Amino acid sequence: MKKITNLFLVLMLMASIVSLAFADEADDHTQGNPEDENGSDDQVNETGSHQNDSSENETEHDGSFNDDNETEHEIEIMNTTVGAEIRLLQLEKAIITNILKGIMAVQVLKGLDVNTTQLEVILADLKDVLKNVTAADPAANDSVQTFITLKNESRALTKEFRETIRTLLDNETIKEIKEQLRNMTSDELQNCSLKIRHWIRQFNRNQLYRLYGIIGDTNNTLINEYLNGTVSLDQVKLQLHKMMNQMTKEKRNKIFSEVKEENIRKKIQAHESFDDMEHHGKGNGHGKQD
Repeated sequence: MKKITNLFLVLMLMASIVSLAFADEADDHTQGNPEDENGSDDQVNETGSHQNDSSENETEHDGSFNDDNETEHEIEIMNTTVGAEIRLLQLEKAIITNILKGIMAVQVLKGLDVNTTQLEVILADLKDVLKNVTAADPAANDSVQTFITLKNESRALTKEFRETIRTLLDNETIKEIKEQLRNMTSDELQNCSLKIRHWIRQFNRNQLYRLYGIIGDTNNTLINEYLNGTVSLDQVKLQLHKMMNQMTKEKRNKIFSEVKEENIRKKIQAHESFDDMEHHGKGNGHGKQD
């Protein structure tokens, strides 16, 4: 019974450390998605959990408390240059997705002899936001402010696009257009996904070095194999689990405490950055780590 209890504690500790430390590699959905054209908001947080905030509700994403919480969570990893790179790229991918969907929707509407002038103006504005996202410097002290500002602009424009389409078409036609857009892809999107996965691995590599530093036994071979793609993140987690299973309870608690403290610091810093921008319109100037 004691052995089973001990194993359970190890599993709980590993789950906590993994959720605090690593970014998930799955990028089929993007963090920072400023709502897609069908009115849904698909998110993947850095622990890989999926949220789907549906959709026909006119009050969604209107500056609500939930949106604030989501944004605060997103900027937690932006205290590092690599984390900021990930968030800006994910926002870039989300906007590209919405622009491509918008272009396809406009083409369909033109085929139905619907006037698309207003929609094309919105898409032009969204393209300007995209230019600003791609030009943003992840190493800059104001990258958090830039991310929040551009995300909010892209959300507002995408919501305007969606609501404008609803004034032009009936629900059945909108549903047909959604089906045509569902499996959309492009080289530009695929290239963006590759960049995101690359930087997520860099982020996880840095987290592994920090975690191994706390443990006191760095496995450079495993880290390099993970970075090169020959070992998966799940295999890395398994190796960490085996290491922790061999530790004393005191050592495991020490590791968890140090990782948890770092996570709390990130949350506090993210809250301060978000709160400072909301009240003063500027970032708090926290420096970046590598």
